[in-house]
Amino acid sequence: MTPLLAAGTVVFTPGDSAVRTDDPAGTREQATTEGQVLFFDDFDGSEIDTDKWVPGLHHWGRDNNGVVPENLSVQTISDNGQDIGVLVAQANGDQYDGPVRGIRSTDASYEVGDPRRYTRQDTGARTGGLVWTKERFGAGRYEVRMKTLPRPGGCSCIWNYYQPDGDDYTEIDIELPAAGRADGADWSRWAGFNSYVAPNDAGATYEDVDLGFDNHDGEFHTYRWDWYDGVNGSRRIEFYVDGVLRTTQTETVPTSPAQLWVGNWAAPWSGAFDYATQYQYIDWVKITTLNDENTCVAGETDTASTFPLEET
Repeated sequence: MTPLLAAGTVVFTPGDSAVRTDDPAGTREQATTEGQVLFFDDFDGSEIDTDKWVPGLHHWGRDNNGVVPENLSVQTISDNGQDIGVLVAQANGDQYDGPVRGIRSTDASYEVGDPRRYTRQDTGARTGGLVWTKERFGAGRYEVRMKTLPRPGGCSCIWNYYQPDGDDYTEIDIELPAAGRADGADWSRWAGFNSYVAPNDAGATYEDVDLGFDNHDGEFHTYRWDWYDGVNGSRRIEFYVDGVLRTTQTETVPTSPAQLWVGNWAAPWSGAFDYATQYQYIDWVKITTLNDENTCVAGETDTASTFPLEET
């Protein structure tokens, strides 16, 4: 994914809010976890909690017009007859002719998210919407319950990212659909699970996994990775969908805390953009420790960043 890191130093201390998890019957009940909950948001308010999140304004890659806050909203929807709060992330395709206008990065002397870094475009086509955490988090369990975009032409994604000066690099991705799979008849079955210790192919592990079911079926699914950095367990990343282990990666396991990004963007490999608008619904996001010997501790965000290679 290799986005550019947000700037600023903001520390969020999670409170004592009840944690909710999925239930096969569709109910939403309070639940506990084995580890300590370090971050949780169920979007039950009336707007994005900007003490926790940065509403994304950024552009990277090619053939797209970035992500903009105008494509984000907090709404109440029905989930199996129960009203829930969700973050709605809008994706605009080539047929979009509404008021949203996209952006391009034109002045890298300004920090990521600073409006002066970007130039507004005449169109809102090929724009997405996402948020990233103000705080960095290290190894632990990362979970997101969401409905993905229902059709190709946009990547529903969860990833973390950190690249300070030097060789240190952290990135873990879940990409839906998987890169290069969006043009096939079975596109909705594929998920991309990736990890990086450097912003290049030599420092990355890419896996496209057939989940065996329609992943873009208009239902909520829970996407998760368990990240062990060598302190809280032997170095590995376990990727899960709906509680089922899909793959484990051991070769490119990062170690540094990173910000978490959640939403969608108009990835050039995500399929045809032959639509006006589609929507992604994010029910909740949770980060927890995995055991007592953990490194999933809060870290301050960088006030300055170096920037990875653009997507090709």
